[in-house]
Amino acid sequence: MNGWIRTALLSGMLGYRALFAWNTPGLFVVSLVLAPILQLIFFLVLGSSLGYGNPSFFVVGNAMQASAAAGISGLVAVIADERRFGTLSYILGSPGSPIAVFIGRLIPGVVLGTFVSVLTGLVGLVFIGSVPSTGQLLFFVTAAVVSSLSCSALGLGLSALGLIHRDIYQVATAAYLAVLVFSGSNVAREDIPSAVRWIGELVPTTHAIDATRTVLAGASARGAMASLLIELSVGIAWGAIALLGMRVLAYRARVTASLELY
Repeated sequence: MNGWIRTALLSGMLGYRALFAWNTPGLFVVSLVLAPILQLIFFLVLGSSLGYGNPSFFVVGNAMQASAAAGISGLVAVIADERRFGTLSYILGSPGSPIAVFIGRLIPGVVLGTFVSVLTGLVGLVFIGSVPSTGQLLFFVTAAVVSSLSCSALGLGLSALGLIHRDIYQVATAAYLAVLVFSGSNVAREDIPSAVRWIGELVPTTHAIDATRTVLAGASARGAMASLLIELSVGIAWGAIALLGMRVLAYRARVTASLELY
């Protein structure tokens, strides 16, 4: 068990350094820090001009949505880049557990997603002049962690498609936009069609957004914890789908001799 955990931790640290090298830190800042903040400001201004919702509604929605950028966009590259650089076959053929390796890749996504989400939320709260209590801030951070885990699990599930599909980054972009629409991050869920609401129950960030909005509105954290547990369940479900998908698609890639094709 200790060896499995060690493999997961080392995979997360070394794999992140290898696949997401810090040779262009400016690109990192623009894509994972500046872009979510600009998105938040855009929807704040748009919502204010239309008289829709209150400012904290958009702060929470876009702050939690920010975790999808690191989780989905970052994790979807795990298998695709390993395949592109010709190292995927070594991982799948090694005596160590490939599952431990890929689960370890969740760690950077969760850490970065939480960081970006909390930073975006703090910037938004300062922008609108809101001062939440310490308990509300702690709940916000907790929700950001759960949301980041859920988004990273979805990203890992989508990355499994990289075993058989080359243009996986297009799928990542579509998934990010789908989460933006279906989660109700910028439109109240009661104002969107029922079919969209039903899909929103199955995508990351939806329940974390609902829980955090409830707490910042003055409700107790205990009452909002049920939504946060549902968010965690969504993440666990996507994680299970990811691991199952990797097994099935890895077998198919071996059978069709397409594992190393890019």
